[in-house]
Amino acid sequence: MNNDEKKYIFMDESVAIFNDSSSIDAFEDEVLKSNLNAQTFFCSEKDTSTEGDNPLEQRGGTLIAPSPKEELQYVPEQDNNHSGNGEGHLCDNKGGGGGSGDDTTVDLKKIIERFEKGTRARLKPRTSAKYKREFLRFAERSNLAQYTRQQLKGRKAKELILFYLERISIPSRRVIISYLRLVWVEGLDLPWPIDAKREIGRLPRTRREGSPPDAIVQRWATTMKNEPDIYLKLLWLLIAQHGWRPSHVIKLRWANVRFDDTGMPIAIVADGVQDDFKTFAPIAVKLTPDVQEVLIEWRAILKEPHPERPLLPWRSCNKQLEPSRPLNYSLIREIWWRIAKKWGLPALRPKDMRHWVASACRKAGLSKQASAYLMGHDPTQGGAMRDWYDAPQLEDVFLEQAKTLPRGPLGTFEPPTVQLVEGIPSEVLELVKAYITGELPTLQFMEKIEVAKLRQHAQSTIIQP
Repeated sequence: MNNDEKKYIFMDESVAIFNDSSSIDAFEDEVLKSNLNAQTFFCSEKDTSTEGDNPLEQRGGTLIAPSPKEELQYVPEQDNNHSGNGEGHLCDNKGGGGGSGDDTTVDLKKIIERFEKGTRARLKPRTSAKYKREFLRFAERSNLAQYTRQQLKGRKAKELILFYLERISIPSRRVIISYLRLVWVEGLDLPWPIDAKREIGRLPRTRREGSPPDAIVQRWATTMKNEPDIYLKLLWLLIAQHGWRPSHVIKLRWANVRFDDTGMPIAIVADGVQDDFKTFAPIAVKLTPDVQEVLIEWRAILKEPHPERPLLPWRSCNKQLEPSRPLNYSLIREIWWRIAKKWGLPALRPKDMRHWVASACRKAGLSKQASAYLMGHDPTQGGAMRDWYDAPQLEDVFLEQAKTLPRGPLGTFEPPTVQLVEGIPSEVLELVKAYITGELPTLQFMEKIEVAKLRQHAQSTIIQP
């Protein structure tokens, strides 16, 4: 990297800016290798500006900007570039790059601006960023900025898109096509040139990822019990005990926490529409003892936080809290990665815990409705008539969650405490043994125990002649 260049790494809705190679290497070692979806560009010093409405923030030795400067855009090098390697650069495009005319080369900045305006009411910022990021990657590899709208109305557009898709794995093509198509139609204001059935053919559905092994989750759970940092412990428990998305943690406020008359937190209830969750599905969860304990301690640290403040607010690398500032997705991923590095834990993402909690709820016998409320799913998404009309009261949901998973999904790693008492029928002892060894799910165990209790009661009340 030349001395007069800065390096920009776009990740989610932020851009990291570096002045020297050493800081780049350190950043990539700590962040990019933790599965952050990032893109890297170079820009000369004269093309950048850090003044105005988009101030940079010093965080952990890395300069982070809340969003890229508007005047900066990615422009692929033309065919006559000196290096001949097809690399692109960031530049100020105020004076050129073409406009909306059919005979001028397309302007990537204006394409993105039109896309943002056309989808502002439809896409959330983070989702919109994924669309823009993929389209700019396509524009870079196809040198899209050297073509005119007139050229892109013809066969050339089809050739560019199909050539790009050839280098995308087949399972990923369905998603990539949806990204490119929406930006193409909304940003370029041109018809989508691909006939999917004729030119692409059938595509597989997006592959589901499997649940992580219990051994990995148990190792994390055992380690995090000994985590002295309440902030990190609460982040782990909110995700691991409920299978929540990072966006759930970001959006939750203290107003979503329900307390009993003694001030004990007993539940978290949130409306997906009001709290702007990803799928607008609600959350209703009966808190487990470990979450209650950590929440009490966390609330004391924040000194009676305001109901509208985030449940888990922003915290800098030097542990300085900003109680009114919410977290963002990138920071949660970075914190999660730092936990794994601190304790030497195996790879495990928040998304993996969502899969694992769903499997744990199924194994424990938790109903679909109670599981959906626990994880923030839509219980009616299956489309069945029963799913729509079976709308239990929250008190019933809490009761089922507490009975089926009294210590939450992580509690399944802890064997139940059983104290044998004289006079217990052999039938009951066999049921307890089957439950402890995992042969009998929780709900079936409770049903069979209830039957055994009624049978024992009936026998003891028989009147002898």
